[in-house]
Amino acid sequence: MSIQTASIGIVGCGIIGASWAQAFLRAGHTVVIFDPAVDTDELQSRMARDATTDRLSVATAIDGLAGCSYVQESIVEDASAKRALFAQLDEILPGDTVVASSTSALCMSDLVPNLAGRARFLVAHPASPPHALPAVEIVPAPFTGPECVEFTENLLRGIGQSPVRLAREVRGFALNRLQGALLLAMIDLVRDGIVSPEGVDTLLRDSFAMRWSLMGPFEGVHLNAPGGIDDYFTRYAEMFDGFCKDGQTLADVLPQHVRDALQAYGVSRVPLNEMEARRAWRDDALLALRDWRAGVTS
Repeated sequence: MSIQTASIGIVGCGIIGASWAQAFLRAGHTVVIFDPAVDTDELQSRMARDATTDRLSVATAIDGLAGCSYVQESIVEDASAKRALFAQLDEILPGDTVVASSTSALCMSDLVPNLAGRARFLVAHPASPPHALPAVEIVPAPFTGPECVEFTENLLRGIGQSPVRLAREVRGFALNRLQGALLLAMIDLVRDGIVSPEGVDTLLRDSFAMRWSLMGPFEGVHLNAPGGIDDYFTRYAEMFDGFCKDGQTLADVLPQHVRDALQAYGVSRVPLNEMEARRAWRDDALLALRDWRAGVTS
């Protein structure tokens, strides 16, 4: 399979599927769309409005995907519907075609455990919308072929995405587990009358969200103490002890080997002797972002 000339199949053309189509078209790929839940004439009319390109076509039947070397599935989040679709795809697609699912939480090992071509299946769950947000988590099943994982990562990286491979399947994967933890904490604060929904949005939008647009949370923490992440957790250990479940402390949830790994990561991103310069860059970028936001929202 050639990544540069890969023909892309999109199954399901709702919000996510249409966004995936834009991402692949923008990178120069030929895209074939099939949506069993939408009338073909309606779909053709919609895509003609949204994407005027001779590299886009709409298949009238699932067999129209047979020439694709990569298929991104984005139908409704329903396990039985996905199982039925994957069984059809396994029958009609060439043996080396990779099939990736945009599912938010369903594990591929539960969706295609007995298919003859199960080694070609994996999850490629994007941040939404994928044509605008580059993060996508790659979640192989235990039986997914390593060459399929590598092909998918290289293909998505080639269209400008930022693929992250998970070491193993876990329900909700990584992206939604992170989002879920934050959302549940937000709900707790609102439910208990500590802060309003507007207050939560303001606190996150005008603090962490701005910083996270420039760097990840771990690098952000790394820059917030002179000695990096390890120093940060030393300085604020008592505060984090108070966040832990009853009977636990920070040391229980952050064992030394993990703490050491986080410090090593932080130093790899920003060595301690470069911290001051990186903070200055951060601060200048945040001030520019603040000025830009003021201009577009005024």
